[in-house]
Amino acid sequence: MPNILKIKFKALLPMEGEVIENGELLIEQGLIKEIRQTQSAALASCLDLSDHLILPGFVNAHCHLSLSALRGKVPKCERFTDWVRALLQENLQTPWKDRVSALHSGAAEMLKSGVTTLADTLSQMELLTEYAGLPFRQVVFLEILGFKSSRVKESLEQVASVFAGQNPKGRMFQLGLAPHSPYSVSPALFRELKNLASRYDCLSSCHLAEFPEEVRFLQKGGGELQEFLEARGVYDEAWVPPGKSPVRYLDDIGALDSLVAVHLNHIDGDLELLAARNARAVFCPGSSRWFDRTRFMPVRKLLDCGIPVGLGTDSLASNESLNFLRELKIADEMLGDVSRLEILKMATFGGATVLDLPVGTLSPGRPADLIGFRIDNPSSSWTDIPFDPDRKTVDFSMVGGKVVSGV
Repeated sequence: MPNILKIKFKALLPMEGEVIENGELLIEQGLIKEIRQTQSAALASCLDLSDHLILPGFVNAHCHLSLSALRGKVPKCERFTDWVRALLQENLQTPWKDRVSALHSGAAEMLKSGVTTLADTLSQMELLTEYAGLPFRQVVFLEILGFKSSRVKESLEQVASVFAGQNPKGRMFQLGLAPHSPYSVSPALFRELKNLASRYDCLSSCHLAEFPEEVRFLQKGGGELQEFLEARGVYDEAWVPPGKSPVRYLDDIGALDSLVAVHLNHIDGDLELLAARNARAVFCPGSSRWFDRTRFMPVRKLLDCGIPVGLGTDSLASNESLNFLRELKIADEMLGDVSRLEILKMATFGGATVLDLPVGTLSPGRPADLIGFRIDNPSSSWTDIPFDPDRKTVDFSMVGGKVVSGV
């Protein structure tokens, strides 16, 4: 059996199907060839992880890795727009070398905590070359802003130039589009970006229904968001408030279909519409807690409606850490009506479903993206192991059949 790697394990949680104990999996050309429920004689290429729990690698379904240099530098503010002002000012003052260094430090933190797939939202296009050396399977969403309808052509040209220099649909690296939000992107630009996503067969992501002022602004206009846009010289005087919720507004302009919707904190009455439009959701537990949000994504209701939900860290401008195991534990504390197994599924198969990727589950034919936890004292439930309060890192990590950390 040439070029086949065997991994023995204590237990394997495939995320689809039952736990397998004291078995082995075979990997060939970066894919899972077979999972066996018994252990056989060792191959020449064999990893003995018979004291490990094996899971699919975690999928960080929403991050802003390029803002990692802002860790601890942006204060919490009563008004969301004041926080944005502080973020923009700090980011402007951050030297290039610090941005690059922090980006790679943040990536290392995620890798150690079990992330094997990263969906990142990038507004600083000049940093895109740094992503080529990261050890993850990646979807990089190019973040686009432009509230003035007169800026549509300029924004589209910028995006087109990036796509022209990249393979937008590679096996390990893909591009996507991220119109920032309903209050920072014009209806015309939303429509054109949707057309562009269709042309390139790529995903679209958007911060949606994140905070109360967003809802109020779309209903009536004016207020702190208009003040913020005017102060930055990007408000469009011709814009008319749609008088609808953020979700229904995007549906009206044709931008909701198959959207990767991040946050969704204020979606009263919109669940059925999200489901009907095949929308996907990303919950960011650590960021929601950092903002002290009393209203956050109704994860239980979304899951019950059949809407895929993934987990994300968001950025270090609104989170204390990019450690994904910490995100699991915060989600566990916040979501009293969601089981630990469901949280693990959100962190793996859910995120993969959100991103249309063939990872997040361990079965023959799937990419060999997996992580391992060394087990000293087996608990009563395998699903409890990643939630151990003393666990800060995983003990083994593999992406596409290549070991990237651990053994």
